[in-house]
Amino acid sequence: MTGQWRRWLSAVNASRKNILWRDGLIVGLILGAAVACVTAVVGAIRNHDVAFGLLCALGFGLVLASVVLLRMEMVARLAASRKTWFSSSPRGLAELDVNLRIVEGNGRLASLLATGEHDLQGTLLTTYFPPDEAEGIVAQFKTLYSGAVNTIESDSLGMRADQTRIWLHWRATTVRRPNGAFGYFVTTFEDTTQKHAAEAAAIANLAELENLNHLKSEFTSLVSHEFRTALTGIQGMSELILVGDMKAEDVHEYSGYIFKEAERINRLITDMLDLDRLEAGKMKMTMAPVDLNSMIQDLVDRNIAVTTSHRFATDLTPGELVITGDSDRLIQVLTNLVSNAAKYSPDGTEILISSHRYGDMAQFSVRDHGVGIPADFASHLFGRFERYDKNPAKVIGTGLGLAITRQIVEMHGGKIWVESGTGDGSVFHVAIPAHITPVVAPPATDAMHV
Repeated sequence: MTGQWRRWLSAVNASRKNILWRDGLIVGLILGAAVACVTAVVGAIRNHDVAFGLLCALGFGLVLASVVLLRMEMVARLAASRKTWFSSSPRGLAELDVNLRIVEGNGRLASLLATGEHDLQGTLLTTYFPPDEAEGIVAQFKTLYSGAVNTIESDSLGMRADQTRIWLHWRATTVRRPNGAFGYFVTTFEDTTQKHAAEAAAIANLAELENLNHLKSEFTSLVSHEFRTALTGIQGMSELILVGDMKAEDVHEYSGYIFKEAERINRLITDMLDLDRLEAGKMKMTMAPVDLNSMIQDLVDRNIAVTTSHRFATDLTPGELVITGDSDRLIQVLTNLVSNAAKYSPDGTEILISSHRYGDMAQFSVRDHGVGIPADFASHLFGRFERYDKNPAKVIGTGLGLAITRQIVEMHGGKIWVESGTGDGSVFHVAIPAHITPVVAPPATDAMHV
């Protein structure tokens, strides 16, 4: 840009020098012809040769006319040449008066500003910029007019005639008359919208990478905490059983605790492996008829048998609710939702699992009476490593469960969503087509939103 700007200014200055040199030559020719003709006329008068005097005067007139015609041709050629390079410039060009009104603009500038070339003339340059940008541009041109600087340039966000935005890199200088008085501002414009978009994308990608690094660090911390907590409990209870003189009922109680902690570790490993398979698109589905009502009832019966901290209830559509799906993965979905409902609900509250059929869709829902989810967090809930309460001392888990659940549901051609409000509990809904064409899980593209 700088090199072309300098070449353009050199061309302008060269044209001005050519004009001055040619004007000087023409003036010299006129003066020489005038002196010669006047001398000849004076000589003819002295010699009383009227005919020769008239002939000399006629010759002087012809020389003068020739010079005037030559001058007119030079000016016309210069104007045509200027018009050619002005209109054919690959960058937007404009001549501005002292008030920043466009005296002339080329076709490229008209294209950049989404207007007609004739419509440019007479309009203020600031018309194509928002007020805050226009104020800064005017201030820069004032310093250029005062002579404090020779050139000015900037990147400004412009407003085109069709109300779309465009980033313009512009550069201006002052063209002065031979006596040093102000002539006009010459300004070039270049579209840098793509450059700014690329820079914005790079900044966004950098922020995403930083966020990814933060989430991975947080995930490592969570997993380490989960494993350490479970292993510490297993080690402590095992040591008590090994070295202690314990009653059979105490051994049974401690063994149950060890079993639960081992299940917890196994669940963490399973979640991480499932996430890896989902991201690689390698999770396979074994499709077969599945009765959702029976699956729900079996899960509720198991929870009632082993859990006394919550009450479980069902509201199932009458009869069978059969779909084609992967029973193991659907059980994983339902287990995750019921487990989360228990984690976030106070002891003694009810967890309700219901089912319905809507046309060709089968739907089941899990309702709790917990703390609820704020509306501004609901959109992030199904992302990886996301938990409403991220304090691992309060809520156990890595934040992978709902992300995996969403992927499984989508692989069944269905959708999952939540209805919730702070303090009002939550209802998670899963809708799945009755007849499913299995899909392969695509590599994740929205990993790790916060």
